[in-house]
Amino acid sequence: MNETEAMQYIAEKNRLGSVLGLENIKELLRRLGNPQDHCRVVHIAGTNGKGSILAYIDAVLRDAGYQVGRYISPTVFSYLERFQINGEYMDRSIFATLLTRVAVVLEDMEQDGYTGTTAFEIETALAFLYFFEMKTDFVLLETGIGGRLDATNVVKAPVCTILASVRMDHMKILGNTISQIAYEKTGILRDDVPCVVYPLNAEAMPVIRQECSLHNIDPIVPDLAELTIEKEDLYCEQFSYKNVNYKTSLLGKHQIYNAITAIEALNITKNKLNIDLKKENIQKGLHNAKWKGRFEILERSPYVIRDGAHNNDAAEQLYEQLTKHFTNHRITFIIGVLEDKEHYALLSRLVPLASRVYVLTVPDNPRALPADRLAEEANMFCQEVHIADSPEEAYRLARAEAKEDDVIVAFGSLYYIGRIGDRNGTTEQTSKA
Repeated sequence: MNETEAMQYIAEKNRLGSVLGLENIKELLRRLGNPQDHCRVVHIAGTNGKGSILAYIDAVLRDAGYQVGRYISPTVFSYLERFQINGEYMDRSIFATLLTRVAVVLEDMEQDGYTGTTAFEIETALAFLYFFEMKTDFVLLETGIGGRLDATNVVKAPVCTILASVRMDHMKILGNTISQIAYEKTGILRDDVPCVVYPLNAEAMPVIRQECSLHNIDPIVPDLAELTIEKEDLYCEQFSYKNVNYKTSLLGKHQIYNAITAIEALNITKNKLNIDLKKENIQKGLHNAKWKGRFEILERSPYVIRDGAHNNDAAEQLYEQLTKHFTNHRITFIIGVLEDKEHYALLSRLVPLASRVYVLTVPDNPRALPADRLAEEANMFCQEVHIADSPEEAYRLARAEAKEDDVIVAFGSLYYIGRIGDRNGTTEQTSKA
């Protein structure tokens, strides 16, 4: 199939929905030669912070000269963003070639009774095939939903596993308590494979420790007694961990906790594989790490910020940043959310901070909450709420009305915020008219 046909093929598979389970993905990978078994994988699960932690690890390993593959979900800018090597998205022609090979195998599987393979399973298999054939040194692998039955959970012996912040999300699928959700996340653990755990997981730790013990693991939790936060502003976070100084341009105290989680995982990787990874590589990598759409400042006069906050924990982090840095500023929100998220709780925490709100229906997503219903909820916490037809219109209207010291914040769903500001990963800005 050509490039257009490949995109149409995956779009059609997406319309079939998503089902958790490992039978089809394991059979698909077996017929492709099990490429995942030939990759050095760092596997991460969690509710929030997965992408930030892997962004740190990616930047550090690349600074040390390694070729690093990343598999990302959901994407912000373009479909092929989910397959990256050293920050470069997969080429469309390569995608078409690999997908053609996968589709042929899928056709044979369906004849043998393996029906209902999901788009995410196809993408996961294609990612492993891509990283293996491109001879990447490392694969940074991010779960989609949960862990135990997630399509990524097919790696027999990762270098290490990481459990990021475990919070309430996807409750209809993963469970209604932190303990139930933590159990699903710990499904990525493997016998005798080191596991690093985000340091603020107190409610989830009993389950995490219990599941780790079943795999003969003593979980590695960053030592907050060894952490000193030295400076926090709207340019960088500066801190010391185990007597080494670091800076990061990813903003928020939670990004410092993500950073020390990444440091512990990097040290495990270095010691386990005896790779050439210096203290200076970690310092430079953490400083240079980028992760768009996470309290990302696009402009500063007025401030224009996009943040993928879409659940209660992320909303709390965004609230902390806004009240810390912008107490005396007028705030305008741009909001688009998915219907299956706890949008009322999200709005009740953040919208009271705003003077004006623009709401929209997240484009091209069947799970989107319609803008008129979102407006009704937002109106409970802010008197001035307007419906926009698109992210671009919301940005244009908010930007036209903003004064120099105002703050415009787009949040609610990663599925639309890439259309606020730059386009497809570039630095091209939308009109300021």
